Amino acid sequence: MDRVTLPGIKHACALVNAAEIERGRKLPHSKAPFGHSGQTVRLSVARVVIMLLLICGTTSPACAADIGSPIANFQLSDISGEIRSLRSFSGKVVVLVFWSYKCPVVLAYNSRIEELQKKYRAKGVAVLGVDSGANESAEEIKANIANLQVTFPVLLDSEGNVAEKLGATHAPSVFILDREGILRYKGALDNNKKPGESGRVAYAEDVLDSVLSGRPVSVSETRPFGCIIKPTMGAR
Repeated sequence: MDRVTLPGIKHACALVNAAEIERGRKLPHSKAPFGHSGQTVRLSVARVVIMLLLICGTTSPACAADIGSPIANFQLSDISGEIRSLRSFSGKVVVLVFWSYKCPVVLAYNSRIEELQKKYRAKGVAVLGVDSGANESAEEIKANIANLQVTFPVLLDSEGNVAEKLGATHAPSVFILDREGILRYKGALDNNKKPGESGRVAYAEDVLDSVLSGRPVSVSETRPFGCIIKPTMGAR
């Protein structure tokens, strides 16, 4: 096999994501992406997926979503079993927070996530938790959400498909999408692992204020920290 460079992998991932978005829009035949027919796109995507499986094997940071790229629709169930799709939040700014009741860093952030939801909910912002832990059952998650009095929705991603799509490696990583579903920020919610520490920089709030007011985002990516996300071994 020819040597494959990191930019080559990222380009292949971009093709897959673009094809997923195009398929989700259900565009007519004449508007198939990249000027190809629908059949050609399906064949091309199949070849790209096979190549990625051979190269990456498991989750690869090279396939992380890029700032400024549209995020394809996905569906996950919440703790009540209701299916939630990203598309159902169309027209809202969406904050995805990768969450785990087993992670002490996440637990230290719960109150700040709640405050973020309370501050921005009336402004058209949806805050969603995403639990991608393979060793956390739906029953355990539901019980701990009740015990912790978590009020924001938590979606179940035990196979890690959404974590892989976005390139989430730690809980609590934050991903912010604008009203058009474009990724505007990824990284930490702020720079304080413990609540009340001095010198707090509110990354997520700054991004939300910029997106809601139509201003450019000054800091679109920061280094995430917390607990490493461990999806199922069978997850791609």
